[in-house]
This record gives sequence, structure tokens and C-alpha cells, in this order.
Amino acid sequence: MATVAPSSASAEQRERTFFLAMAWLIAVTVVAAFSLFRVAGLSSFASPWWVHVHAVTFMTWIGFYLVQNTLIWRGDTARHRKLGYFGAFWAGWMVLVGLVLTPVTLAVMRSPPFFTPPYFLALDWVNVVVFAGLFAAAFANRRRTDWHRRLMLCATICVIAPALGRLIVLSGKPMTAALNVGVLLLYVILAMLADWRIRGRVHPAYAWGFGALVAFAAGTELLARFPPFVALADRIAG
Repeated sequence: MATVAPSSASAEQRERTFFLAMAWLIAVTVVAAFSLFRVAGLSSFASPWWVHVHAVTFMTWIGFYLVQNTLIWRGDTARHRKLGYFGAFWAGWMVLVGLVLTPVTLAVMRSPPFFTPPYFLALDWVNVVVFAGLFAAAFANRRRTDWHRRLMLCATICVIAPALGRLIVLSGKPMTAALNVGVLLLYVILAMLADWRIRGRVHPAYAWGFGALVAFAAGTELLARFPPFVALADRIAG
């Protein structure tokens, strides 16, 4: 027993360090994507108030996720758990903002020109729903820390889809849900490889996260072609 405990403790700390590194990678990805879009002249601070509400809402989540992983890395689980209830409230707010403000953006014709109205609406709404499902699963498993931290990582990876979409556009490639999710899955694969290296196996939570992201791509493509939904999106877009 004396030889097992230190090994287990070492693996736990390495895992915590990895999740903190992933939180930083996600934060850097988001900041870089939006900054480069601004430098390229494809976005501006001179936007309607609801655009800023949307941006602040989702950027706050990225900051919150970074703080939560920092607390776990430091061993401050008590404060992490207290802040978790704020996270649950904020996740609900994010879902509300995503579902309400995307149609508003579409109605005033501020959606990206490389998307049709149905595709833009489907992409954002399915993204929000998949995030909500992954977050709900993570929160429900908050006492099973191995499941909780992995599902929360997958939920946060889902959130950065718009940021990665901007990087895809800047690369000159046509932005599609399949390509967007394909890049998102690279983050999940990186986490799976870390599991293999640290624990010697890939945790089953990543199968759910991987599957949810694949469903995000498939759901977007199907919904964007569903006649009643197409009619709804076109009606909102005027």
C-alpha cells in the first residue's frame, strides 16, 4: 500500500496540471481568434449592445473555467465547489443568451455572409443545446470527479466552436459544422491521449464528449435542411 498511494497522488496532480493546461489552451485559442478577427477588420467594437452581451457572457465562462481549474490545481476544492453553483447559474444564462440573441442577430441581418440563415441558426442553436447537455451531465456527476472534470472539459470545448470557426475563416477554408467540429475533436483527442499517458487508459467520459460533438455536426446539417426549420429561419431573417 505504501508504494501505491504516492503513485496515485502523483497521477492525480499530473491530471490536475493537464486540465489547467487545457484551460489555458482554450483561453488562448479564444483570445487569439477574436483578436485576429478584429485585426483583419472582420469585426468591430462598434456593435449593438446585444452583441457585447453575447461576447461577455461566453468569455466569462472561459474565465470561470480557468479559475475553477486553477483552484483544483492548488487543492482548494472547497472554493471550487462553492463557485460551482455560480457556474450552474451562468450556464443557464448562456443557454438563454444563445437561444434568444442568435435570432435577434439574424433578424437585423448581422449574421456572417458565408452562412445561409437556416445554417447560421442551426449552428448556434445546436451548439448551445449540446453544451447544455454536456454541462448538465458534468454537474450531475460533480461528486464523481473523474467524470465531472472530463465532461466539463468537453462542454467548454463545445463553447469555443465560434472562436475556432473564426480561425477557419481566416485560414481561407469554407466554414462548415463538420470542419468546425473536426477541429474541436482535436482538443478531445489531446485529452484522451493525456488520459492514456497518465492513467494508462482512456476514460469513458470522453466517448460521451466525442459523441456529443459528432452529434453537434450531424444535428446542424440535418436541422439546417429540415423544411419547417428553414422556413422559420427565413421568416426571422425577413
